[in-house]
Amino acid sequence: MTDRSDAELIDALQRALEAVDTPPAHVVAHAQDAFVWQGIDAELAELIYDSQADTATAVRGSDAAREITFRAPGIEIEVMIVSEQQRSIVGQLVPSQDATVDLHQGDDVVRSTTDSLGRFSFDRLRPGAIKLVVVTAAGMRIQTEGLTI
Repeated sequence: MTDRSDAELIDALQRALEAVDTPPAHVVAHAQDAFVWQGIDAELAELIYDSQADTATAVRGSDAAREITFRAPGIEIEVMIVSEQQRSIVGQLVPSQDATVDLHQGDDVVRSTTDSLGRFSFDRLRPGAIKLVVVTAAGMRIQTEGLTI
């Protein structure tokens, strides 16, 4: 039996697991986002609906838009991925209100502002993990759970 410290054993185990089964990049990105979110002054919006999870509509290669709804106290964020090929997103805040909406994708942040009906949009996004951060005119800050497009 050799004398190895716990740290050396954990390191050897980690290397062995990474060589056999590396986690997908989107899983790592979501895990990092969850860790970074701890302690931030944003309300976390809960995913309450994803049409992709609905087995009746989740057909591979379907041209149907993907619909997603997040809810936080007093607000819903409705999102539709209009085009899987170009990854265009349109969304709306319910109830409608003035706000900025930042789409975070890796280190990139793209900003949109809502119109008078609370609508916003983003075009030509690359595939991968995203999250939305909404800041209302009243100063409420809401962050969605991670989402892969």
